[in-house]
Amino acid sequence: MTTVYLLVGLWVAFNTLAPYTVLLRAERISWGRLPAALLTAVQDRKVRFYMMSLSGGYGYSVWAPPLNLVVFDRAFFARANPALIRYVVAHELAHFSLGHHRKRWFAVVTGLALIPAVRRWLSRMEDEADVEAARRTGFERKLFPELGG
Repeated sequence: MTTVYLLVGLWVAFNTLAPYTVLLRAERISWGRLPAALLTAVQDRKVRFYMMSLSGGYGYSVWAPPLNLVVFDRAFFARANPALIRYVVAHELAHFSLGHHRKRWFAVVTGLALIPAVRRWLSRMEDEADVEAARRTGFERKLFPELGG
């Protein structure tokens, strides 16, 4: 039984500390490189943006208590057009304004993200963030085939 407790403790510790590694490996993006019109709300100004080389996708948002972080792929950020950057920033900010960051963090840290029903719930959060991003930018996700889906 001690082994089980040890493994659970290591899982929680690893997943609690993992989001902070971004701060060690990524380059901070200055506010001047982001769409200012999207950064007007108080909660949006608390989000820190970074970029680094990622192995897949355009980026992600993560909660590293008490920090709200968005990490973009360096190559994506360099080649994306302004409309796409605007949409993606709005999408990631939506996760924070909708409270997804804490729910996703809890699902990962506890291991609940391994359960198929929870994975479907997390997927619905992506759809909710898309709806909010479309509302804030006037762009639909389908206008950006490079995002997939």
